[in-house]
Amino acid sequence: MVKFDIISGFLGAGKTTLIKKILNALPSNERVVLIENEFGDVSVDREILEIEGFEIYELSNGCVCCKLKGDFIFTLQQILTQKVDRIIFEPSGIFIIGEILDLFKDPQISSACYINSVTTVVDAQNFSNHIQSYSGFFKSQICSASSLVISKTQFLSVEEISQIKLELHILNETAMILGKDWEELFKDELLSLVNKKNLAISNDIAHLPSHDFESIGLRTSRILGLKQLENILQQCQNGKYGKILRGKGFIKSDNGFLEFQYIDKHYSISESMGVTTGLVSFIGSDLQKESLTVAFQ
Repeated sequence: MVKFDIISGFLGAGKTTLIKKILNALPSNERVVLIENEFGDVSVDREILEIEGFEIYELSNGCVCCKLKGDFIFTLQQILTQKVDRIIFEPSGIFIIGEILDLFKDPQISSACYINSVTTVVDAQNFSNHIQSYSGFFKSQICSASSLVISKTQFLSVEEISQIKLELHILNETAMILGKDWEELFKDELLSLVNKKNLAISNDIAHLPSHDFESIGLRTSRILGLKQLENILQQCQNGKYGKILRGKGFIKSDNGFLEFQYIDKHYSISESMGVTTGLVSFIGSDLQKESLTVAFQ
C-alpha cells in the first residue's frame, strides 16, 4: 500500500519549506511523488521544489476541496499505476481535511493507498490573527492533524510559544506538537511526522461553507530592482491592491532573480538561485487585479 502524507497549513505557514526538510530526511531508496495544489493560476511552490529535483504533479487554479476534486482523483489514479512508495500532498492554504476523506472513499484509491499522516504547519507569527479572522479553516486544519509543527518560532519569545502550544493542545489533545526552531530539527523528528502507525482520522470532521478568496497569478519578464519590489510590497501593506493575505513569487532583477514572500502584511525578499522564469501569485479578497498586473508586467 502506498503511503499518503498530507502537509497542510494556512496561507504562508511554511508548508513547502517543511516538505523540503522531510524529503531530504527520507531514505534515498524511497520513491516519493509530490502533489501540489495551488489555489492560484501559477505554482510558485512547484518552481521551488523542482529546483531541488523532486517529481511533482500540479493541480492549480482551485482547491481539491471544491472545483478540482475530479482532477485530484484522476492524478492520484495515474500516480498509483507507477511504482511509488509514498505520496506527499501539499494542499492549498484553505484546504479542509474532511473533503479529502470523501475522495478516499473511491475503491480504486482506497485499495492501493491510505492516509498515513496529517501534519499541519502553524504560523506562530500570525497565530492570533488567523485563529480570530479565519477560525473555520484554521481550526479544521489543527483539529484533524496527527502532528502540529509550529513555524517562525524564532520571531517569538519562549513564553509566547508555550502559550501557542497550550492553545493547540486544547484544540487537539492527541497530536504531537513540535515547537522548536526549524534549524534545530533533527532528522528523527522530521521522520516521526510521516512515520505514523495506526493513524485514526475522524470521519465526523465538519465540511465548512465555501470561501470568498480570490487569486491572481502572472508570468512576467519584467525586471525590477530591490527598491522597486519593496515599494510594491509596501503598497500591498497599505491596501492599494486589495486585502492580500498571501503573495509569493520570483522577479528578474539586474543580477539574477529575487524571491519574495508576503504574509499578512509581513514580507521578505531574498536572492534566488536556479530560477529561470518570473512569476507571481497573490491570494486575498477584493484584489485589484488590473493594478497588480500593471505593477508586475
